[in-house]
Amino acid sequence: MAGDRPVKRKRKGSGATGQGGEVLLRQRTDPRSERRFEPKASLELGLTLLGMSVAALLAGAGVYGQWFRGEEAGSHPAAPYLLVGALLLGAAAGLFGQWSMKPVRVGDAGVAIENAPGEIERVGWHDVTGLLLTESSLTVQGGGTVLAIPLRAHLPAASRVLAEARKRVPGRVVDIKEGALPPPDDAAGEVRPLDPPQVAGLHCKATDKLISFEADARLCGRCGELYHKDGIPPRCATCDAPLR
Repeated sequence: MAGDRPVKRKRKGSGATGQGGEVLLRQRTDPRSERRFEPKASLELGLTLLGMSVAALLAGAGVYGQWFRGEEAGSHPAAPYLLVGALLLGAAAGLFGQWSMKPVRVGDAGVAIENAPGEIERVGWHDVTGLLLTESSLTVQGGGTVLAIPLRAHLPAASRVLAEARKRVPGRVVDIKEGALPPPDDAAGEVRPLDPPQVAGLHCKATDKLISFEADARLCGRCGELYHKDGIPPRCATCDAPLR
């Protein structure tokens, strides 16, 4: 969809900046969007829930057999084994089980994982230092933050992350071969609008000038790097996109 792509503006002056003379520069208030991906239910999660259910049944049977059969019947000889089995199975599920998968967001603001409602851990494209692909996950590294996206539960999200990274920060994806993941599915994920970024108090990437007023901010439409309106370089210092 159009919201997933950088806004392109025609260059007014002369000279070559990019294909068709297009520049990739955004105002802070230009519309932005991202896709939100819900995790796919996994076998590990199902086994974890099954294990805890069985542990609860064993615990209930053990407690009844040990203390609630009545004085005449006495405790059942198998009750201690049921209680021990419940304890071991519950501990194994708690320590090694997979309890939940978190939603993943991918779009103009970078890559994010929802740790809790209203708590989002995000890495902007301009902060990405590298991507690592293994058999089980795609890891996004950057800005002191590491986001691991499990492929089994989030393959559509991982495919979108890799495809976006190749377009936005191609120099950070050199170690992953083409075709390593399926191409992104435009029908996957829920497209959501993004609020304008909070930039006051930050510094221009090119001049280190303080952004005192949000109206002075300009953004690279490809990687989201931040610039002061009076210090915009010809090309983005992070992704080399033409800016003017």
